[in-house]
Amino acid sequence: MIMQQTVRTGLLAIGFLLGSMTAVAASQTSTGSNPADSADLSALKREWAETVETLKGYTAAQRDMAAARAKQGLDAMDRHIEQLESRTQQEWDSLSQQARESQEATLRKLRKQRNDAAEWYGGMKHSSAGAWETVRQGFIDSYGVLNDAFSKAWREVETHPADKTP
Repeated sequence: MIMQQTVRTGLLAIGFLLGSMTAVAASQTSTGSNPADSADLSALKREWAETVETLKGYTAAQRDMAAARAKQGLDAMDRHIEQLESRTQQEWDSLSQQARESQEATLRKLRKQRNDAAEWYGGMKHSSAGAWETVRQGFIDSYGVLNDAFSKAWREVETHPADKTP
């Protein structure tokens, strides 16, 4: 029994390290790139899926490793949100009033979803063993909502350049 638990813990640690290396590689390749590049969005979605799958495997005893992985996901999301905000600022003068309002609302909603996920992350770091399943699933669910909100914002930034003022 102890041997099985040790092997399982080792395998999860390897998965965590591989996921970490994937996240670092993804952030290095996307730095300075156009945030609306569909290849980057696909890579980001794969990264999110890997994070969720990894988190599903963590037990309450592995809470610190799970929290570290969740933090990586939130940090990566922060970088991508900043890219979207930067692109919106760069194109601001050429956007119509309607496009400006829409992008502002979308980015506000995205930040709210990010903050909701951060609250679940805080719960993960401090949860009891009895509350672990609920808190972990709450983070996974909020991370999925954040993923959807980011994808919507990404698509909106892509479509609004066509809505520029003459």
